[in-house]
Amino acid sequence: MSTASSDSDLEFQSYSERTLALIKPEAVEDAEAIENHIRNNGFIILAKRQVHLTPEQAAELYKGHYGRHHFPHLIAHISRGPVIALVLAARNAIQRWRTLMGPARVEEAQAYWPESLRACYGRRSAFGEYFNGLHGSENLAEAVREIHFFFPTMVVGPILRRWQVKDYIQKHLTEALTPGLTTLAHERPAEPVLWLAEYLLANNPNEPSVAPQARDMREDERCLTPQSSVRSKE
Repeated sequence: MSTASSDSDLEFQSYSERTLALIKPEAVEDAEAIENHIRNNGFIILAKRQVHLTPEQAAELYKGHYGRHHFPHLIAHISRGPVIALVLAARNAIQRWRTLMGPARVEEAQAYWPESLRACYGRRSAFGEYFNGLHGSENLAEAVREIHFFFPTMVVGPILRRWQVKDYIQKHLTEALTPGLTTLAHERPAEPVLWLAEYLLANNPNEPSVAPQARDMREDERCLTPQSSVRSKE
């Protein structure tokens, strides 16, 4: 039973969807508890960043809400303090995170989903209105956009399954690595990492070859306006 469980856990972690989770200013003080709740519900936190958005940045993040009556109020609220951006990974991460958060309206969450995060960490303002404390991507396209908003260099996509990684290694790396590592073991250079890097550069079987080119065309030959062979009479 334990072996099956372990295999299941490895398979779970080997392929997953990603989504953005945002802890809003009113819930930042509860960030540690929220993150623990996230992990306890089977998510992996791949990246974390705390930022204080300007109104312009907040407007760009929530541009899908532009034109709605609550848009100015939303932007003012999100930019009033720091937020914590998290990239979560899990199977069906987008929908699971939205379910874990609960309804956007805190009153509804507390009435019908009292265990949801928005029910637990939503806050009432001094004016009597509620802020729900959390944000999640609506769909895959928004998840990609929002993750890149906070983490521009992150590659957003499914994590490869173990068999896909093994297949890639077998097809593309073994041919170059096996002879290189064998030679490395025999020669035992003083700087093995640099030696292996040089070897792979010189013996890369996947390096693209450049096909023979037609005769070079000078810029003036391509752009020169053809001249008529018949001269006009003056």
